[in-house]
Amino acid sequence: MRFSALLPLLAVAVAAHGHGHDDDSHIEKRSQPGAPQPNPVDLSPLTWGDVNIIHTTDTHGWLSGHTKEASYSADFGDFSSFLYHMRQQAIHRRKDLLVVDSGDLHDGNGLGDASPVNGEYTRPIYQKINYDALSIGNHELYVNDVAENTYRHFAPGWGKRYLTSNVFIKDSLTNKTVPIGNLYNKFRLKFGTRVMSYGFLYNFVGAANNTVIEPSNFTVTLPWFQKSLKEDVDMYLIVGHVPVRWAEATAVVQAIRAAHPSKPIVVLGGHLHVRDFKVYDNRAFGLASGRFMETVGWLSVDGIRDRACKVETNCVGKNLTVTRRYLDSNVYTYKKHSLAHPKQKFDTWKGRSITKEIVKIRKTLNLSNTIGCAPQDYYLARYPYTDARSLLNLVSNEVLPTAVVNASRPYPGVVIVNSGSQRFDLFKGPFTLDDTYIVSPFHNDFVYASVPYSIASKMLTALNGAPFQKRGDDIPLPAYAKNATLTPGYVTKDDYGYGGDDWAHSSIPYVSSPNYISSPLPTGLKDTDLVDVVWLSFFTNLVDPILKKLDPANTYATGIYRSDVDSNSMLLNFVKAKWANTTC
Repeated sequence: MRFSALLPLLAVAVAAHGHGHDDDSHIEKRSQPGAPQPNPVDLSPLTWGDVNIIHTTDTHGWLSGHTKEASYSADFGDFSSFLYHMRQQAIHRRKDLLVVDSGDLHDGNGLGDASPVNGEYTRPIYQKINYDALSIGNHELYVNDVAENTYRHFAPGWGKRYLTSNVFIKDSLTNKTVPIGNLYNKFRLKFGTRVMSYGFLYNFVGAANNTVIEPSNFTVTLPWFQKSLKEDVDMYLIVGHVPVRWAEATAVVQAIRAAHPSKPIVVLGGHLHVRDFKVYDNRAFGLASGRFMETVGWLSVDGIRDRACKVETNCVGKNLTVTRRYLDSNVYTYKKHSLAHPKQKFDTWKGRSITKEIVKIRKTLNLSNTIGCAPQDYYLARYPYTDARSLLNLVSNEVLPTAVVNASRPYPGVVIVNSGSQRFDLFKGPFTLDDTYIVSPFHNDFVYASVPYSIASKMLTALNGAPFQKRGDDIPLPAYAKNATLTPGYVTKDDYGYGGDDWAHSSIPYVSSPNYISSPLPTGLKDTDLVDVVWLSFFTNLVDPILKKLDPANTYATGIYRSDVDSNSMLLNFVKAKWANTTC
């Protein structure tokens, strides 16, 4: 870009931030205290179109950023400052800009999960980000209280922007079943683009009993949806907590396309925790933007303002120009793409205040307190389950026997957990309270039944042959290419091939693991000796029929195995017992 084109942006920057000198001494250090920063690299400029979209999804409370990973170390204060500058760029380019989130705000980080009410502290921070459209995720719906809280206290703050086209709640005051948010929203962007937006959730089973999820292929047949398709708009925006390649997303695209053969359609999806881009046709596209605030998605669409397309048949088969980019969420990324000049101030007053608020909450919740020291890195999916570097190996062979098996019981125990109960890598060095929520965030009781060894020895195999039950399906792309000069990270292949990742990385290997893992079986027992088979309450519905199938003649009593340990606290208890040195 020529320097003359930067002048309007520079003028705005100086006016907004005061004098143009480069003294940052009055500004608090960006990101959270101690968070590492990546080494500078060359990044290609973003391409702007008629309509441009910044997308987040599956943030799961990671508003602090990744305090141990430089590539993803920006916090939500930094994100707020980034959005301010991007909106200023959009104004001076005379381009429309949308900021969108596709749900799953809960479960996965101490900032949201360590508070007395899940999301009590994170909800107000999310509401300080001026999103133009949001959808609900399945993690807002597992627990009645969280669903009710979303309906009562989160959705109303967004007005028509919080979209739940196929998600409903039984109102506890009126006893009526109503949408949690808005069914749809028609709005006009700053430079005139008229948008019809919807919010869809995939066909989720396992939601709280005060909620109802309609299949999307049914929702699109309803009168309100069909009536909305008669509105005169320039593009359709589907904000969905749904993978962009799943049938639920395709059903909505096809329903719109049946009524409008050439209207631009954009799907912003999530849930699988991957970076992905899908081409439905030459005028319909889908973007998924990773997880845990590692990724901020960018999508530009040019050709929406083509006046010839007022008559839709004129543009059937005519290509839109679309670009996508997956941005690593760190301050260097944000500055390179949002600032008109390297000396322009990045931090905004609002951004700094959000960062300070996050620091304060983390101190209140003691999230940075060191509990022990991890002797090495343990990875969730980089190595086989049997490898000493595998987190699941650590859990099965050390955490479960140490922190869950009750040695005071009259019978030996074997503990089974679903591998999906573990959500993130555990890094060498200080293990903090925050890590307990990052690595193992879910609260599930341990349930048991005392059964003969002959039955206990078959339970794990039977569970791994049962229908898979998991809170989320994390399916990273398995490509692997070592490059010692690059930081390990995302290497994404999508419908446009490679090249969408903003930062060049050496890709991280992905190794699949069993759906269920267990502590070692007790040894030296006869088939008739009793064993406590222990499992998480989350999948009791699978265990009961397996027990009945393995031993039809008997009915086994079940109960809570330990009242002092659950799936979230087991790792904390293990660290206190085995890694208690707090001077790493």
